Amino acid sequence: PALAVQGIYSDPATGIRVFAGQRAETFYIDLGAVFDTLNLRRYPPLLTAAEDANDAANPFGVNRFSGANVSTIAIEVPITRVTSDGRPATTSANPVIGMYASTARQKVNVARSHGATRVNAGPWVQVSRMGNPLVNELIINTPEKDSWNAAEPETEAQFQAFYKNPVIATALNLVYGVPIVPINGSPASNRTDLMSILLKYPGQALDGSNCGSPCAELLRLDLRVPPTAPESQNRLGAALSADKAGWPNGRRPNDDVTDIAIRVVGGTNYIAARAGDGVNFLAGAPGVPGVDVTANGIARNFPFLPTPYDGKNRRHVDCDESGPGANPCGPLVP
Repeated sequence: PALAVQGIYSDPATGIRVFAGQRAETFYIDLGAVFDTLNLRRYPPLLTAAEDANDAANPFGVNRFSGANVSTIAIEVPITRVTSDGRPATTSANPVIGMYASTARQKVNVARSHGATRVNAGPWVQVSRMGNPLVNELIINTPEKDSWNAAEPETEAQFQAFYKNPVIATALNLVYGVPIVPINGSPASNRTDLMSILLKYPGQALDGSNCGSPCAELLRLDLRVPPTAPESQNRLGAALSADKAGWPNGRRPNDDVTDIAIRVVGGTNYIAARAGDGVNFLAGAPGVPGVDVTANGIARNFPFLPTPYDGKNRRHVDCDESGPGANPCGPLVP
């Protein structure tokens, strides 16, 4: 904590705080299971009701990022600096904001001669973007990922076919034999629920079974919703719990976006089966419980990511090992 303080810079004139430095990784995903065509190590129901309700224990699955640190730039900004009219959320005409992040590089990379330093030149072009988590990884089909990453969010209508019939829904059905039933009752092969959730602001209607206009893949946040205290946060967020301050209403570091995405894309049967790759629980998070972190590893203070792991002595903990976060591996579904 003392080291983190040295990386925090505050501007009293604007109320902005910025942190740059290393933090512990809080994103949980069982990469081997999720990207093995969603072979999630258990048959439905994947979590019991008791397991699903306990955010402080992970009964199965492998956290591939356990013990890892990330380079972090955290920015805390007053609400009045992000509303379009500069007013507080309670009185702003536009209290719901949308955002995305993108990466760009120069178009040309030149090697003037063998062994010479390569030179970047030409206009900057977008090569990656991210609004909602896992859209690129789980919804957009592989042949179109480069095109999707290069496109602006407001042109998302060109990719709407992937939201209407996502390939991961097909994979879930093939692996488990459990039918896909979209949460709004639309047909599984021409669904509209994902477009309403991911591509529209509240109150914006679809054009029949098409996205219509505007149609933009943005991470949206209703600034009128107060943040939930770290000790009271539910990992299933606004989509699947009473905690309305989590994804897809913004995204917090410990929101279990993999479980949420799998369940919502799978539909009502997979929500009932409590599908997912385990519980997003940061076991052994550095820091003092109750002071720096909660019992399940949620950071309580800015920059809202836990103290980084010791770079010399930290280790990744797999299933069937001893140490924080260890649990039985369990067999993959045949």
